[in-house]
Amino acid sequence: MSILRGSATRSATRRQLIQVGAMAAAGLMLPARAALAQTPVASDVSGTFKAMSWESEAEMRKWFLHTEKFFSTWYPNLKPEIEYGITWADYWTKLQTTIAGGAQMDMCWMHDSRAQSYANLGMIQSLDDYIAASPPPDWPDAYFTSQVDAFRYQGSQYAIPYDWATGGFYINLDVLDKAGVEVPTAEWTFDQLLEAGQKIKASMANPDDAWGFYLPTQSHQVDWIAKNFGGQLFTADPLTSHFDDPNTIAAFQYLYDAIWTHKVMPPPASMEGMGLNQQTAFASSLLGIMYSLNDEAFVFGEIVGDKAKWTVAPTPTGVNGRVQFAGGSGFSIPSTAKYPDISYEYLKFMATDPANLPITAKMGSMFVSRKDAWQNAMPDPSQVDPEAYKQVFFTLGEKDGQVPLYFPGYQQWDSSIYVKNMDRLWAGATDDVAGVCQQVHAETQKLFESMGG
Repeated sequence: MSILRGSATRSATRRQLIQVGAMAAAGLMLPARAALAQTPVASDVSGTFKAMSWESEAEMRKWFLHTEKFFSTWYPNLKPEIEYGITWADYWTKLQTTIAGGAQMDMCWMHDSRAQSYANLGMIQSLDDYIAASPPPDWPDAYFTSQVDAFRYQGSQYAIPYDWATGGFYINLDVLDKAGVEVPTAEWTFDQLLEAGQKIKASMANPDDAWGFYLPTQSHQVDWIAKNFGGQLFTADPLTSHFDDPNTIAAFQYLYDAIWTHKVMPPPASMEGMGLNQQTAFASSLLGIMYSLNDEAFVFGEIVGDKAKWTVAPTPTGVNGRVQFAGGSGFSIPSTAKYPDISYEYLKFMATDPANLPITAKMGSMFVSRKDAWQNAMPDPSQVDPEAYKQVFFTLGEKDGQVPLYFPGYQQWDSSIYVKNMDRLWAGATDDVAGVCQQVHAETQKLFESMGG
């Protein structure tokens, strides 16, 4: 079985298969209860099964294992080809053009920020009939409600969620110790974060090429920041932009100032010019505090290795209390699927088969979409304190996590309005934060009016 990325091939390695055996021996694998386990005879269907993902090689390893098991057991003559490692922006462009062009695409990775857009465009199929005929185990009560609902559109289910992701800080302890900065707590304010970032930068051997912290600027990752400043991006019924809210503007002013006024946060171009990304800068002790999601813990463990001591910490509290990002991804069946019935079996097996969940959670440091399997996401104590991980990502995530408001035209809005305007701030092309936010507001309201509110 080959799993493709462009012209390269990728198979599950013997080491990965040994990992599965070791997990079974340790009692991490649960008894299989999936519908597929009731199908003892393999199918003789032959051909090529095509799928697409944005996930990196490291993040794909768990899916390689499940894919190997699924096809070798039930569809040995059907060859899976998964194109993966596509950058986030390019993924959505490529997925849309592939489906719109009528090319075969049997399964795709779907994000909660995009599900309504693709469902509205008719590019992914409703799963209602499949779920009615063969529901995932204990569906939907055993799954995180926010993620089940995130993949619903006009009353229908368009993806099966595979995770529940929350945001937090990854802390380079060596950097903070040198700067005399304490590990952040949930009581920290954004002002305290800025002060810490300034101390960290000042302590660096070469402050011009080092930074205190990194916060996200992507549209689906800034909602929690705006809410902590007392603002928000949108409200529903009817859809209304709040980019003109002074509190929302203050949140974007904070991000701009962190990059360009205080220079404690890296602009994307600076790191790209140095051949770095946020993780490598963190591992190289050029960045002290980095925002990311819980499922990045295993990637941080691999990248950092023994280069630095690190831990995790909560994001700050805002003016009206604390808001933390929550969201997730799932699997959908594109409208151009050649094998839609097999696609449903495959995505259900990948996302919900009880024997797979501990493997997915452990290999991905991931809270899977099934609520009672969260313990399997606890990271290796040799890399990071599991109790700190649980407190930051699970306990506080359940208490303070909020899923951003998405809408059917979100993908169009993101590329044609948010990115077009906001990238001018992040690139330093303008310092008029309020003016840019007002422009986003005006264009967003116009889009909402064209959508009928």
